Amino acid sequence: MPTDTRLDALRAKIATYGKENQGELLYALSEGARLLSGSERVRIYLEDLTRGALSCVYATGDQAATIRDVHFPIISTETVVSSVFVSQYPVDFRSAAAPPLSADRLFAETFAFRAAWIMPVVSLGKSIGVLCVDSEAGGEILSAQDKSLLADFAGFAADRLDQARIYHQQVQLARRLEEFKAREAAGMMVQSAVRLIEKLSLASVLVPGQQPGATVGELEILASYSEDAQLKALYDQQGAIDLHKGKSLISLYVNDQAVIDDERLLKPIFIADLTQHRLQKRELTESMALRSLYVVPRFEPKSRRIICLVNYFSHDLHRFSDFEMGLLQTHAEMVERVISEVGGEHLEIRVLSEITDLLNESTESLQPFLTKVLSKATELIGADTGSIAVVSERDGVKWLVVEDEAGNIIGAKNKEWLKKYIPPFLIGGPELPPEERSLTGYVAFTKQPKIIAKVEEEQQADGFHRSMSDLLKSEIAVPVICDDEVIAVICLNSLYYDHFREEHRRILQIIGSLTARHVSDLQRIERLQGEVNRLTSDVAYKDPHVSSYRLGNMIGNSSASQAVVEFISTVSPPLFNRIVFWNRNILQEATIGLPSILVTGPTGSGKEFFFNNLYNNLNGLYRQQINPGGELPVKKTNIAAYAGDLTYSELFGHKKGAFTGAYTDRRGILEETIGGIVFLDEIGDADPKTQVQLLRFLDNGGFVRLGENTERYSRVLVVAATNKNLQEEIAAGRFREDLYHRLAELSIRLPSLNERREDIPDLSVHFLGKLYRTYRGESEPSDKPPVLTKGAKEILTRHTYKGNIRELRSILLRTLFFRRTNVISGDAIAQAIAGMGEGDTGARPLPPARDLDKRLADDILERIAAGGDFWGEVYEPFTRSDIPRETVRLVIEKARATAGKTLPAVARHLKAVGGGDAEEERLRLYKFKNFLYKTVKLG
Repeated sequence: MPTDTRLDALRAKIATYGKENQGELLYALSEGARLLSGSERVRIYLEDLTRGALSCVYATGDQAATIRDVHFPIISTETVVSSVFVSQYPVDFRSAAAPPLSADRLFAETFAFRAAWIMPVVSLGKSIGVLCVDSEAGGEILSAQDKSLLADFAGFAADRLDQARIYHQQVQLARRLEEFKAREAAGMMVQSAVRLIEKLSLASVLVPGQQPGATVGELEILASYSEDAQLKALYDQQGAIDLHKGKSLISLYVNDQAVIDDERLLKPIFIADLTQHRLQKRELTESMALRSLYVVPRFEPKSRRIICLVNYFSHDLHRFSDFEMGLLQTHAEMVERVISEVGGEHLEIRVLSEITDLLNESTESLQPFLTKVLSKATELIGADTGSIAVVSERDGVKWLVVEDEAGNIIGAKNKEWLKKYIPPFLIGGPELPPEERSLTGYVAFTKQPKIIAKVEEEQQADGFHRSMSDLLKSEIAVPVICDDEVIAVICLNSLYYDHFREEHRRILQIIGSLTARHVSDLQRIERLQGEVNRLTSDVAYKDPHVSSYRLGNMIGNSSASQAVVEFISTVSPPLFNRIVFWNRNILQEATIGLPSILVTGPTGSGKEFFFNNLYNNLNGLYRQQINPGGELPVKKTNIAAYAGDLTYSELFGHKKGAFTGAYTDRRGILEETIGGIVFLDEIGDADPKTQVQLLRFLDNGGFVRLGENTERYSRVLVVAATNKNLQEEIAAGRFREDLYHRLAELSIRLPSLNERREDIPDLSVHFLGKLYRTYRGESEPSDKPPVLTKGAKEILTRHTYKGNIRELRSILLRTLFFRRTNVISGDAIAQAIAGMGEGDTGARPLPPARDLDKRLADDILERIAAGGDFWGEVYEPFTRSDIPRETVRLVIEKARATAGKTLPAVARHLKAVGGGDAEEERLRLYKFKNFLYKTVKLG
């Protein structure tokens, strides 16, 4: 990729970043410098008023970590970085030209570079930082043109980087304020302890090392107090306690990760005489003359990691009484609460403010909103990277998805160089095999946050972690819950062990609770818009050569078709009146029951197309009278695709644990679509339990989720469709008569294609144009579809259709694929129908229809073998009428020839099953069989 193109791509990314994205902005600036210079060694310094220095905030190369620890004065003539910052003049630095003992030469020798291009980063005329590109060679690093390009690129990033710099330093200052407050509060507590018990000479609070990136390795003194100021000063001079084995008295009980590994310290320990312990620092017993010690540990119960150790010393050999020990234990509990809670208040207030501001911004789509939430969470907590996964259901199984297989972000992630591709994760707990377990999946399953202090230990114990990078050492995840349902999971990661604390959990839970409703609303809007877009695409296309469109794109030359159009036009206004009542929360009307329409007719007669046009009409009224920018809620489902509890769950939802595989709570489509319209295809295949609940629902809008006792309510218009003779089903005892009468209050039978032959010419032109747009090559004009001759239309009109609209589409598709000219004659249509004969030009025979079906079947099998599955390559295309029944039959026939005769073997071969637990696989196999026998109706 050319350099200019790559720089433009970096500019486009920079343009999307906000004040929370300092890390991403620094990475982009560094990438631009590396791209133009070819050097892998880049340093970036930013003005840091909290330190009073030019802080190294970003560095690449072998010694990057050490380089980041070295800062320069803001104003100084002794160092070239400071001089460039003040003067705003770039410098071509050569170490050989610098004075032998100068700071710049010593720095260059220490980090093994001989030359550097050092340039200012300027925003609005003010220096905000310095960019350095280092080279181990002594020659020119950048050409004059590249220096100019890099200056322009840095200038483009500078304004956003300055905002991010200020914000980042404000957050850092807030953290230091928290630490200061914690020290002050702890100091107050140890002072009270010394005054609490007469014999106490000194008290102290020890905590694990808090500096990010530091190996714990020690317990540092957070606070100490003695009435004797000299004694306190001597104690503080001793510094931190070394936790490496054999280095201190405490190291007998606590490992170098500050985790208790000797159970004796799970309770307070009394040491009667410190002089008898050789590992105790001699200064404590000699210069300070401390003799007895009572140690009270406070730790996290699950991990046993030390929160704090509170030490109570006496000069005398003092045996603390039971009363005194109880008093000191209560005191230590208060110390823990103080340092855990008091210090976090300021940051929590900031979180509330930041998220409130974000929610008050103009409404946007889900993914940009989640990206902003993640950026704020990562910055406020000080994590290195993170992601937000959203819950997505596929074939009845819930997954957590950050990005799709093509790399398109569905949720959110930042610092992509640390987390390349994040696959979908199953939601589940201990029942999942170890290779399928993940922290986010577990958190969504339990609805509880979880912290992993050390990812290797979690992996070794078959715990819940899926590594996206070996660099990530600890992580935290918190569920986002709305209406008692997990809708997303926020996960943050650190490059260091033991980074995340309880205050981080509290902050993430605040963020989750504040954003949950907004995230849920955005998800609902996007799902609805996707459903509406798919639905309206069926009624949007109109061929300019067809003049008989009625009500959307229904073709109505025949009296039978005009009756259908008249039905929709007649029932839409009163049905919409009910929808208006629902939107105004006028619930008194519920006593008369919910409205429903029963649509009958032979297979392929257009029942779903009827629904699409009905919805389109109602949605138009909704936009006119209720919400101009909104969509009337809508859902579709095929009852024949489910069985038993799955059918019930699809309609009414279930509670976690209601059946095997029900790992989370789930709302049914009748609850999700409240105030809207639902299409239930193949209603004649509903099981008895579902029929009973559906009848009750239609009577008063009430229902109960599977596995719970709480009655819920929803208001929807139910449109049910079937190709079965329900009177026969009632006589055979397979369908409830009372449900039939309830559904059939408004009913319509759709005519077969043979009953509306007057429509066939226009229907043929319509479908041929639509198919052409779908399958045309890039060089073919979209507005010039093939033309049917009068003879072609006559043959299509006289043909007897068994598959109705689907059969007509199949004939036209075959003709479209094998045409030789843009004019389709009667002979070509006849050959497509018969599957044999000469082509319309006489140049070559048209392949039989079965040959096309075989070719389509082979293509489908190849796509499945290459990574697809049955549901995406067969089930969905057939449902959309994109492939004919014969193609599905050939796919199954070819799969049987390869995999064996049994349907389970065929299902595994076609990837309709596989990868789930036994119950989940059984249900998928049932759905597979139902589709073949009931929907496709294979023998």
